[in-house]
Amino acid sequence: MVGVALLALLLERLLRLLELADNPNQVLSYLSQMLITLIPHYLGVALPLAFFLGVLFTFNRLHRDNELAVMTAAGISLQRLMMPVLALALALAVFAVLTFSYLQPLGRYAYRSLVHSVAQASLTAAVKEGTFIHVDGLTFIAERSALGGNHLDKVFVYNPKKDGGALVTTAEEGNLRGVKGSFDSVLVLGDGRRTEFKPNGGGARTLLFEHFTWPIESGADEGFRARGEDERELTLPELWSLADAPPAGIERNEIISELHGRLTKMATILVLPLLAVPLALGGGRGGQSYGIGVGLLVLIVYEKVLQFGESMVEDGHFSPWLGLWLPFGIFTLLSCYLFYRAALKIPRGGFRGLPAPSLLFLRLAQRFRIEGRSAT
Repeated sequence: MVGVALLALLLERLLRLLELADNPNQVLSYLSQMLITLIPHYLGVALPLAFFLGVLFTFNRLHRDNELAVMTAAGISLQRLMMPVLALALALAVFAVLTFSYLQPLGRYAYRSLVHSVAQASLTAAVKEGTFIHVDGLTFIAERSALGGNHLDKVFVYNPKKDGGALVTTAEEGNLRGVKGSFDSVLVLGDGRRTEFKPNGGGARTLLFEHFTWPIESGADEGFRARGEDERELTLPELWSLADAPPAGIERNEIISELHGRLTKMATILVLPLLAVPLALGGGRGGQSYGIGVGLLVLIVYEKVLQFGESMVEDGHFSPWLGLWLPFGIFTLLSCYLFYRAALKIPRGGFRGLPAPSLLFLRLAQRFRIEGRSAT
């Protein structure tokens, strides 16, 4: 279930990533790397939901097949059946700590770095009619483009110099050719002029040409900004240490909101089985669809409340205890109450689903057991 959900989320993002370049084959290696860096993010979404639905399906199947009633009559309580489920929830919570603390922030930074590289990688992919683009220190525009940006009409290129001068190149037509094995391009211009302006208005020189070849570096190898300019790129220990002394460009409320938001998401995994089991037992043979609908609705509302709380904490309107931990506390108390109520009702609810001879046998066995205990 986790694999299916993860694959669906990654395919959806792949379609959006393909829009970054007109030539997907050229950036195929980059796209595969970006999908890998997105796995921790989508895993944090898919894993809790898959765990919740897995627990719900399992207990609903036990309930519909009357196996849960038989196990309860044999002395195996619902609380005992929950022990391995809670152990699994604890293991998933430990994995969530690793995911939310390190994998997600580091993966998010790696993804943004790759997106930056792809966006700057191909001049041919970026060319659009009548649109200024910037690459390799150049400002480039073409009045018309054809053949996927390879053939250009009315080309203008502005190249500022470090000494304050500038180089302006115009041409009636041009062609963009990719360099095999790299993201660099070669701009071949025809029937144009190249004017060099000296710094401080010192005059200009113009050169007319029929053909001019201009190699253009993509800039894809230029370093991306340092990690940490966004609080979502910080690991959990970094958030904890910077809570009282945030770095430049990040507000303290943003760090507090991100820190407590991650902690509540980790803790929520431990509570999910307590909600899934009551929903699985609540509707008899029709309980499966009923539980799925109500469970998904509760989780969606809970997630939206947490998102609202994070935004309020980030803006400084709420404290994290009010905006995040209070909804988590209400969600936990509701789940515990529903589980406690379901645990008390399992014997009666399960016995009603058994055949009459089995029901009579179980009640006689219970009576003899009670009388035997009172005699001793």
